Order: sequence, then structure tokens, then C-alpha cells
Amino acid sequence: MRKEKLPAIFGFYGPSRSGKTYLINKLVSQLKEEGHRVAVVKASNQTMSIDTEGKDTALYRKAGADAVIFSSACETVCIVPKALTMQEIVHFLSQNASYDFIFIEGASEEWIPKIRVGEMALRENTLFTYDGDYDALYAHITKHNENNLARRK
Repeated sequence: MRKEKLPAIFGFYGPSRSGKTYLINKLVSQLKEEGHRVAVVKASNQTMSIDTEGKDTALYRKAGADAVIFSSACETVCIVPKALTMQEIVHFLSQNASYDFIFIEGASEEWIPKIRVGEMALRENTLFTYDGDYDALYAHITKHNENNLARRK
């Protein structure tokens, strides 16, 4: 019996303006062209909300809803009125869709395999330091994903 396929998870960290977003966008584009399903999480240590005060979603959240889903003709957004751990976010993504890769920009949790971008102190579980060689990074990520798949069969 085969186990359910879990996504390969990679966190990216580095100083502001080091190219993390650009690099993740490039990886997502290439992986999508190859037929992979990719999710991206942007983690921030700043207190901010995408919800707008006075709008229906904010009113539902203020009333105490445990989750508010906004759905339109072009997108769906889930608002949970509390900070979730990265483990909870990854679990939610894994339970609600089948992704091949989950990239987390701003990852700091120990359990997340990480890619360092730019000059910064190494974080625990750093697998690779990006030095400008995109092909080497891409090979590392796809090889890591193949190894994960082989272990789960």
C-alpha cells in the first residue's frame, strides 16, 4: 500500500532585498511549467492584516467567527483570526489540496528544511546556500523531492 504523497517543503530566508521573492517566483514558474502543484506561504513577523475594517469579512471576524472565507469570481481567501504555527499552516495546505512543493518565505522554525539566500547567519536545518547558481538550486530542490517520494513508497 502506498502512503499518501506529501509535499516537499522548503523554507527560504535571508536579509531584506536579497532576492528571496524573485527566486521563489522563478522556481514556481519553472515547476508549474513542468506540471507540478506549488503552494507558497509568506511568513512575516509584522502585525498586519489583509482584512479591511468595516467590510463584511472584518465584521464576521469581529463577531467571533473561527474562520472567514472570502470567495469571489477570481480567488478565495481564508482568514483565521489568530496566528497559526507554520506546522498548522502546512497541515492545512496538505489536507486541503495535493501539492508537490510548499515554499515558505521567511521560514525560521527548526523543522523546516531551509535555503539561505544572501549573507546571513545559518539557521538550523539549512540544506543549501544559494550563491547565484540557479541550476544548482533547482537540481537540489528537485533531487530532494525525488528522495522524499522514494522514501514514502
